[in-house]
Amino acid sequence: MCKKFLSIFNVLHRTHVTYLKSEQKKVLYELYKKEIPKISEHKEYSDIIKLQKHSQILYSLNEELDIYKQLLKEITYSKDSYEERLKKNEDINHLNCHIENVSNLIIDDIILFYKSYVNQDHHLDATEIKMEITAGVGGFEAKMFSKELFHMYENFCKVRNYDYEMKEMINDEAKENKNIVLYIRGNNIYEDFYQENGIHRVQRVPINSNKVQTSTSVVFICDEKKQKDNIMKKINFSKHDLIVQTKRSGGAGGQSVNKNETCVKILHKPTNIFVQVQKTSSQIHNKNLAMQLLKDKLYNFYYELEKNNFLKDKKNQKQSVDRSHKIRTYNFLHDVIIDHITNTQYSGIQNFFKGHMLIQLINKKKQLFYQNIIDQTLQYIFALMDCQKGPLDTLSQNK
Repeated sequence: MCKKFLSIFNVLHRTHVTYLKSEQKKVLYELYKKEIPKISEHKEYSDIIKLQKHSQILYSLNEELDIYKQLLKEITYSKDSYEERLKKNEDINHLNCHIENVSNLIIDDIILFYKSYVNQDHHLDATEIKMEITAGVGGFEAKMFSKELFHMYENFCKVRNYDYEMKEMINDEAKENKNIVLYIRGNNIYEDFYQENGIHRVQRVPINSNKVQTSTSVVFICDEKKQKDNIMKKINFSKHDLIVQTKRSGGAGGQSVNKNETCVKILHKPTNIFVQVQKTSSQIHNKNLAMQLLKDKLYNFYYELEKNNFLKDKKNQKQSVDRSHKIRTYNFLHDVIIDHITNTQYSGIQNFFKGHMLIQLINKKKQLFYQNIIDQTLQYIFALMDCQKGPLDTLSQNK
């Protein structure tokens, strides 16, 4: 049944960062069997039809594969085991190759649909991210740990051939790093680092102590270009958001002091942020300076607001929700690292800091990242079709 489709996908073997789970395939098979009414106001319609057709091809290929497997099971004269016959059979290998290619094509369809309709504010096409590593609880030990995390990500970038640049390293009186800012560039960079967002915890005995101390550092990742665009929309305020007042400038005295109202004060009502400028003798010039100063203050306000609230936006990550939103624990006492998102454990902290093991972990986390995108998109499609039950229950139970 599927042979007429094979020439379409007779291409080089393709790989993908993730795969279709069996539950997701079942949902796709349900999708292809649905008669989708053409609703003119839904621009998503043509893309759903495309996904439906590819799902039908995948279903047909899997049906044919099942037939071949059943035939191999019925062979009794071969000395090879069933598993060996599966590996040696060229038709089955050929079908498996096509199934993987079609599956990857469907994943591409779903990701494109996600970016176009489900979440247009996505960061999947970002080629640069900003990383901030900030010392948290633990004083001097936390600052030392922040520096170690910086070197870990530096090694990761070297192994992955990512360009990186340290823009800022803010020191305090203890002469250790309080805040480190990195810019990292590469294709699809955001998906590599997104799930590093959060609290990294270290447990070890400090040099000047005999007791185990727990310290933390916070890693904050953002797509600064898109973030700037979003913030600029927020600070593109109307005149109704402002209260502008003028008054006479203060001075040391003289013939013309306090005669003209050149001092300008502007209040932004939504945030209650205000600025006051009296730098020049021109009210117009002072007002322009005040407006620019207000925009700068609002930008910093919204940036810090997003930074402080980013932990609340972790509902799509496959991790247990706890008070601290821990990403990883680095236990030097037992020389192990526990990743709380994937529930995996790694031995050898210093080796982990070299970057290669972090690549393995991030690749695993990227699978979870894209699995969530696939689930969200399929749920969106069925919700759009007013099919709230059935296959959606399967997805929600496996989250």
